[in-house]
Amino acid sequence: MSAQSRCKQGRREFLRLLGMGSGAVFLGQVCLPLSYAKEAYPAEQIRWIVYTKPGGGFDLLARSLAPYMKMYLKEISKGAKAGDMIIRNMPEAGGLKAYTTIYNAKPDGYTIGDFNSGSYSDSMFSKSEIDYRRYTYLVRTGVSYRVIVTHKNGFKSWEEMMKAGRERELKWAVGNFGHGAHISAILIKEFARVPARFIYFPGTAENINAVLRGDVHMAIVSEESANALIDAGEIKVLTVLSDASRYPDVPSIAQVGHPELAEPAKLHRLVIAPPNLPGEITDILVSTFKKIFNDKQFLAQAKKIGFAPDPVYAAEADRLAQSIFNYYDENMPIFKKYLT
Repeated sequence: MSAQSRCKQGRREFLRLLGMGSGAVFLGQVCLPLSYAKEAYPAEQIRWIVYTKPGGGFDLLARSLAPYMKMYLKEISKGAKAGDMIIRNMPEAGGLKAYTTIYNAKPDGYTIGDFNSGSYSDSMFSKSEIDYRRYTYLVRTGVSYRVIVTHKNGFKSWEEMMKAGRERELKWAVGNFGHGAHISAILIKEFARVPARFIYFPGTAENINAVLRGDVHMAIVSEESANALIDAGEIKVLTVLSDASRYPDVPSIAQVGHPELAEPAKLHRLVIAPPNLPGEITDILVSTFKKIFNDKQFLAQAKKIGFAPDPVYAAEADRLAQSIFNYYDENMPIFKKYLT
């Protein structure tokens, strides 16, 4: 078929869809390809849904990324007319509302959001309308290390804490029941045999306050949330949940004999989209994140909020998420003791 014939056929199909006759004069003999009707992505605002309250690590990172997203989306997607990021905080139900909203959104690239790898536990022992394995994983933006801390006048070391626990029951502050920090604490308690009873608090700030008041012996918190108090000497680190420790005379969880816990105990910060996001939109968003994480101005800004980017993209981010979910599934009998 010649180009002219294809053009005429395309025009006739276009008119048919409009319910108009082939003799419509406004088109005349002009050939308008149907692709002209499709606007370049993004053509409208994008919702970035944060599963935590304003002011937390996920929220600060989303707000820091937003202006760069707009700038690079327009650079990468030629002809894009929009790209503004509207941040929506949905902390209800421990973040489940946020995850559900993202999951059920139309897969058109106009709804994305944050994901905490530990949230997979929500689906382990109860029916959920979310299949966490089906999200479109765009990027693992970075890793937050968790630390176990005590009061400045508390235990002098991990060994002293373990010894004290054999003599009396210790109180250990953890975050939201069934979520990231609690999941990590369960793994540490079981595999490292930490002799302590969990005390549940809404989040990191409440955990730290409980330590400062002396209500508990120790707490599990994200490192960046506690840095100011650690540097000021108000709280003391007993162990870092990673392969290595940056604190003199403070061991990592690997160094106290449990290297298998270093990876699953970390907080992996992921950005997700609804299942079945079209490949071309996924590629645009992933390319945008790659640009941002190579932007010197953004990297300087990230340093100010205590965030160290460690990006993993697209298929690799998905494989990382699936491997964490597999680890949780393998240890389901352990989690069942605490979550049911």
